[in-house]
Formats: sequence, C-alpha cells, structure tokens
Amino acid sequence: MLKAFVEYLNVPIDDYLLAKTAYDIERKDCGFQGGRQDQYATAFGGFNFMEFYANERAVINPLRIKNWIITEFESSLLLYFTGISRDSSRIIASQSNSVAANKGGALDAMKELKEEALYMKENLLRGDFSGLAASFRRGWESKKRSAKLISNSCIEESYNAAIKSGAVAGKVSGAGGGGFMMFIVPPERRMNVVRELSKLNGIIVPAHFTKHGVQSWWL
Repeated sequence: MLKAFVEYLNVPIDDYLLAKTAYDIERKDCGFQGGRQDQYATAFGGFNFMEFYANERAVINPLRIKNWIITEFESSLLLYFTGISRDSSRIIASQSNSVAANKGGALDAMKELKEEALYMKENLLRGDFSGLAASFRRGWESKKRSAKLISNSCIEESYNAAIKSGAVAGKVSGAGGGGFMMFIVPPERRMNVVRELSKLNGIIVPAHFTKHGVQSWWL
C-alpha cells in the first residue's frame, strides 16, 4: 500500500525509508509485536543478508548468489500451509518475554539463531545444500527453545511426516504456532513428501524466488 502511495504522490523515498515507514505503521502506530525483517525483505526483494543495529539502523546487503544455486534451491524448497491461522503478535510477545527472562535458555536460543544466519549465508553463497539443510535443522531446534508456543502437535506431526518421507530439513516460517512450514526436499523425493503431507490437514503451496522487491506502476 505504501508503495502505491509513493507512486501516486511521486514521493522520493528509497527502499530503506519505505521499509522503515511500513515498520513504524505496523509496530508503533498499530501496536503489533514483531521484528523488522519482513518489511525490509519485502521492500528490497531478492537474497539479502540483513543486519539490524541499535537506534533502528539497518544495513541490507544483497547476496550475489549464482543462478544455478537459486534454481537448485527453488526446486528443493517445498512450502506447506499447516491449515492453522494464529495470532502471531501473541506468539512473538511470548517469545519476547521468554527471551527477556531467559526462561528455558530462550536468550541462548536466540543467539544460536543469529549464528545460524551466518552459516546459512555462507552455505547459500557456496551452494552447499547439505550444510544449508543442517543449518535449517539446528535453527528449528533453537527456535522451538525460544518460546513454547512456536511448535505444537500439528506442526510436529507435519514435520515428522515430511522427514520420514524424504525431506532433509524443515522449519516453521514467521512467528510459528501455525501458518507456513518450509521443507528442503531432494527433487527426486518431492512427490513422496507431497503425498504424505497431503494426507494431513494442510495444503502444498507453490513458491518461487523473486529478484525484485515491492513494485508499483501506473495503468
């Protein structure tokens, strides 16, 4: 919506300010809990290594990933909607409280997630998919330790079904508790995983990478 207004009013703002404005509206004006990565990912598009600092400073570093790596990753990625809608703000608030109190090692889990971002970047740039899958697995275990509401019986059932039928890694995207799950699946095992997940309550959703962020134009 902001991008449409930028186009309509001919406002000269860059992707950084666009993302920050979207963040301010959602997090400050509307009071929804959450981080900053979604707004910046949407504004910039493509593969980026995003760094967030104090005083709301952000640095978005585009990654020069070879096309064969992107193609291989896309053909190995399976996006699954669990069929569960959830209040992400409530889950994120729970996670924030757990981290602040370091309940159950939640703060340590978040530090581990931060480290995995570095490993994921390196593995993507090299095209090391076994390393990427290992990072996915470690990240998922760390994420579950950051708050109790992130996983549940439905998510665990879906995860186990995918792994048993051929997926090598998986995780819940976003806040967790429902929504979408991402799996890394060798292309030759994809249909096995699709068949098993189709027996559950969710649905497989087509997913493709894009090199561009949000766009607007005049008709």
